[in-house]
Amino acid sequence: MEQNKNNDRLDELFNQANNEPSKVSFDEIKEQFIKSNVGAVNVSGASKLLQITNLKIIVMIATLSIVVSGAFLMFNNLNEPSNKNKENTSVAELITKNSELKEDEVVLAHITKVKQLAPNLKEVYHVKKKLALKIKEIPKDTLKKNSKGKEIAKRNKALLDTAYRFPNLGYEEITANNRQKNIMFGKSKKRKGNIELKGFKFIPSGTYSRDDDALSVQAFYMKQTEVTNLEYRTFLFDLLINGRKKEFLIAKPDQEMWVKEYPYAFNKPMQENYFSHPAYDQYPALGMSRKGAEMYCKWFTQEINKVTEGIKINAVRLPSNYEWEYAAKGGLKKSSYPWGGPNLRNSKGCYLANFKPGKDAVNSCFENKKDNPYSADGGFHTVKVYSYNPNDYGLYCMSGNVAEMVFYKNENGLPGTKGGSWTSVGQELQIVDGKDRFKGQSSPSVNVGFRPVITFLVKEQQSKNIIGAYGGKSITVKPPGTKKITNNLFFDETEITNFMWIEYLSWQERTFGKESNELKNALPDTTIWNVKTDAKSPFMSYYLRHPAYHNYPVVGVSYEQAVKFCKWRTDRVKEMFEIQKEKDKKGVYPKTFKYRLPTKQEIEKVARVGYSLKTLKRLETKYEGQSRYNLKRDEDDNMGVAGNLNDNADVTAPVHSYWPNKQGLYNLIGNVAEMTAEKGIAKGGSWAHQENEVDVEKDFKYSKPEEWLGFRCVFEVKE
Repeated sequence: MEQNKNNDRLDELFNQANNEPSKVSFDEIKEQFIKSNVGAVNVSGASKLLQITNLKIIVMIATLSIVVSGAFLMFNNLNEPSNKNKENTSVAELITKNSELKEDEVVLAHITKVKQLAPNLKEVYHVKKKLALKIKEIPKDTLKKNSKGKEIAKRNKALLDTAYRFPNLGYEEITANNRQKNIMFGKSKKRKGNIELKGFKFIPSGTYSRDDDALSVQAFYMKQTEVTNLEYRTFLFDLLINGRKKEFLIAKPDQEMWVKEYPYAFNKPMQENYFSHPAYDQYPALGMSRKGAEMYCKWFTQEINKVTEGIKINAVRLPSNYEWEYAAKGGLKKSSYPWGGPNLRNSKGCYLANFKPGKDAVNSCFENKKDNPYSADGGFHTVKVYSYNPNDYGLYCMSGNVAEMVFYKNENGLPGTKGGSWTSVGQELQIVDGKDRFKGQSSPSVNVGFRPVITFLVKEQQSKNIIGAYGGKSITVKPPGTKKITNNLFFDETEITNFMWIEYLSWQERTFGKESNELKNALPDTTIWNVKTDAKSPFMSYYLRHPAYHNYPVVGVSYEQAVKFCKWRTDRVKEMFEIQKEKDKKGVYPKTFKYRLPTKQEIEKVARVGYSLKTLKRLETKYEGQSRYNLKRDEDDNMGVAGNLNDNADVTAPVHSYWPNKQGLYNLIGNVAEMTAEKGIAKGGSWAHQENEVDVEKDFKYSKPEEWLGFRCVFEVKE
């Protein structure tokens, strides 16, 4: 009876446990307990009761364990996201609730720092934890370096793209650039008294009212328009033609400012085309730094002085705020704008400048049509520099179009602008009271351009213009590219350049043809660059013909080729003199002359002359310690050390590098050793020779073309 009760009680407990979820079969457990109980029938009554009691305790403990285990599993199942809600559960929560692995903590920390995961990474963290664990945190300093590296790479790419696009000037481009220079500066003429330079207007001296004060302004010349894209591009190309690439990179406009200043406007086409496309040639140049504008003025000074014989232009420069205001008034005493009066439109309703008229601007000149706030005045961006009417001094766009660089004379030369730009409101266009948005700014902007002024002109005092003499007669015609040494001997100012040799080759090709022996025999030996090291092999392809090296000395030329060049040059100059004689009735030309290689004695004589006192003083003070020649400082060093000891040339240097001697001759020592009239003997040493082995008297022997060997000609008058 007792046995049956015990069996009924066990069945009840097993049934209860069987209803709990478990990974283990309760039928198996029941079977084990039944067998155990049947095996205990022969035990005494007390022992049986104790045995049954222990069995109950064991079963209860097992049951409780199974219930707790089932509850734990159920709790986990309740917290496990369903397939529908899985995407809405953050990765951070998943990792927080399942953080038994140390790696999970790393992932959680990474997620916390990153804040937000990209959509394509969510599934990686959900189902591919091992892959996710491979993602490592990037240190802050690495991120900073990476960001800086991208910025530098982007800037370098812009510089290199421009640097290697622009030097790619062919013969036609160089000819066109020189033609444009002639248009800008004219040809050399003798001038007397004051002159009106092409493109400049004379601004007479006078006074004007400013802040209740009467200011006096001295006479000067001002450019009639803002400097155009074509004019500024001519300047940049001339730098490249003369090998001045570093200056070019400083002076070139930053056309990315179109997008940087106006990121929400569709200005990408302006960035790509504004400065380079011919359609914008007569639009104002903009986007250059103030340093670039000042470099343009310096270049303009040098070029204009080449064609104003008898007149010395001291400086082409940016105007002061007083000079600009005085010129903008056009002689009018009281005027807010260059056209006179207080209005921005004329009687027909036409706007008188290129600015930002306003949101609801209407221009009667465009059929009373509402227009864009920028284009209602006739220009969406800038307009051509001759647009609108000039003021009474003949100056165009003194207000609007581009704000023009000035320096504030009353504020210690502080940089600024006057006149407002195409994005200015009407108040900024006022001559005196207009607000200057760019005051103190020297960096580029697509709102800022410039127009230079010339301070004054001085007539040079020259008693006679005698260059040389022969047979008791004075010649007044200077042989091209030379400096006078004696009455009948003229030395080339520099070594013969790659550009001169290319001109020689072009003549041979035009005259005799591309396949002619004359042309083939005139070609320099470019393989000389590969004699000692493969590192110089790029010079084989680029040194002679690349525009970046046009102003460098030609090398790889034999003695016979140099002699033939001098003869060819003699014939061409004779032709030039004959043409000039037809036009110039006053000039005295030599009857018999020739170009030739100099003798040893002639080179030694001019090399001993030394520097002028002025140059020597500068070398001993301001430029003390700097290299004066392009020579090798020691056996293993061609370049030198950055700073005062650097000769700034790994091989040759531009022919106008370093300082000329008292007679105006460059690089008689260093750069390239120069052939003499005696075959096989050169003078002066080169970039490949050590400084301690070079002196005026030393002869350098050669038997074939070399990468360190060049030449210059002398012009000798016979009769």
